[in-house]
Amino acid sequence: MRRVLLLLALWGVVLPLSAHELQTAVLRLEELQPGLLQVTLKTPLARDGGAAAVVPQFPAGCAPVGEVRAERSAEWVLRQWRLQCEASLAGQRLRIEGLDPRMPEALVTLRLVDGHRLTAAVDRQDPVAVLAPQPQAGPPPGLLAYLPIGIEHILLGPDHLLFVLGLMLVVLVSDRGWRTLVAAVTAFTLAHSLTLALAVLGVGGLPSKPVELLIALSIVLLAAELARFRHSHASGTPAPSIVFRKPWLVAFVFGLLHGFGFAGALAEVGLPEAARGWALLLFNLGVELGQLLFVATVLLVWALLRRAGALRLPAQGMAITVTLLGGVAMYWTLDRLLLWSASLGVGV
Repeated sequence: MRRVLLLLALWGVVLPLSAHELQTAVLRLEELQPGLLQVTLKTPLARDGGAAAVVPQFPAGCAPVGEVRAERSAEWVLRQWRLQCEASLAGQRLRIEGLDPRMPEALVTLRLVDGHRLTAAVDRQDPVAVLAPQPQAGPPPGLLAYLPIGIEHILLGPDHLLFVLGLMLVVLVSDRGWRTLVAAVTAFTLAHSLTLALAVLGVGGLPSKPVELLIALSIVLLAAELARFRHSHASGTPAPSIVFRKPWLVAFVFGLLHGFGFAGALAEVGLPEAARGWALLLFNLGVELGQLLFVATVLLVWALLRRAGALRLPAQGMAITVTLLGGVAMYWTLDRLLLWSASLGVGV
């Protein structure tokens, strides 16, 4: 009976996590000549292959010209058409219909014929964008959207959070102290910030599907090491591996991998050419803020459990935690392996 309950709990975690992904629609408008625009709408697909019916509502005086060209891949739907407007869209209001909980936000960019680029972000609570130029010394106002996008990506990206959780458990169960925890989290932050910047700036990168597979495997490794540590500690013959001896090193190595994963998410949203540095900085800052919030929450829960004496019975609690961690990661590993194989035309 206990095993049945454990499996039910495992699937209760796996199913919502596997379906809960950050989805951001991207609407790009390029002014070819005064009044004539090229419109590109990129809508990511959910894992079930469905796409939200995102529809931009343009101001009065704008009408489509010609046919809409549609292209579909395994990850997104791309629609392109031309739009004739009586006046420039700069400074006008644009509404995005169809945003829902699966796709809660959209990013809108307008490139004017004189080369200026305007950026705005909308969400399903406030789906109206105002493409108004507001020059200032700091980042353009629309770029501030990259901050919450970064926060949402880490908080709604369960694979990254589970890796951080596994990393924290490695330090906490081995009583390595707060310095080791700070070193491990800092190493993870530095590593994924480095590869995120390199990939976004075009210095280097890796394909998204094998990266996602390796990220899932990194969590499997942490779960396996936690299980191994628990069994060896219970038998009185602990034999710490490099994961426990140098968690900061493991965090840095796998953090490089996670950075490519962040870069893939940012690539889906797109970066404005005129302010790539600002957008990258704000997105990364959002990721770090979300990560710090998660770390603080885990530490608070750990402290409360310790004070309540719940951690005096570590055997069952740790066994369930490690089983859930490893089970979810294995599910992701197999799922992502199948998706990658399908994209390559290889059966598994």
